[in-house]
Amino acid sequence: MLTHKSLLEAYVHAKDKGSPGLIHDIFAPNAMLTIAVCDDGISFPPLVVGSEGIAQTLVTDFGRQFSQCRTYYLADVPAGASTQIDHLPWLVIMRDKVQAKLRIGRGSYRWSFVPEGEGWRISEMHIRIDRMDSLPDRAGGLVTTLQSFLPYPWLRLAALDEALAPLARCNPALGFVTEFLSEKFERPEQGVFAPA
Repeated sequence: MLTHKSLLEAYVHAKDKGSPGLIHDIFAPNAMLTIAVCDDGISFPPLVVGSEGIAQTLVTDFGRQFSQCRTYYLADVPAGASTQIDHLPWLVIMRDKVQAKLRIGRGSYRWSFVPEGEGWRISEMHIRIDRMDSLPDRAGGLVTTLQSFLPYPWLRLAALDEALAPLARCNPALGFVTEFLSEKFERPEQGVFAPA
């Protein structure tokens, strides 16, 4: 049975590991994806309709430019979630293989679900990208280092801050990661955000 949590886990697996076929299992055939980008560092189409288009945009096209991707959820699925999750903060750490750079970004997801059998499918997904930074990383070692400190894909706030804050203090070149500490994320109103 596909639960809300298993759908979200399957989504990051499909995107991060390059499995477009999995998108068809978790999204309704006529699902809708909207994307709002608040940073000039990355671009996506604002609207995609249908699981085929979603797979193409978020897995196939995405995978052409990015590798070593890990998407972290900074909140758990709210108890009693039924047809909607209004605000789920995320962090992404990945490598831009075209430009040989580390990319680190933050934003939030909004999800809508439709019942199917005894489980659920995703009917709508909204991605808001608040920030996307880059740093030269020719061999990809910086991406690997940052990811090695963080549990995947469910990342508690305490673990995020414990990993990134010391890195920023110890290495001036990594000072940019302070923009990705928990205080920089917009917190949902209904207590969805994972406690420290």
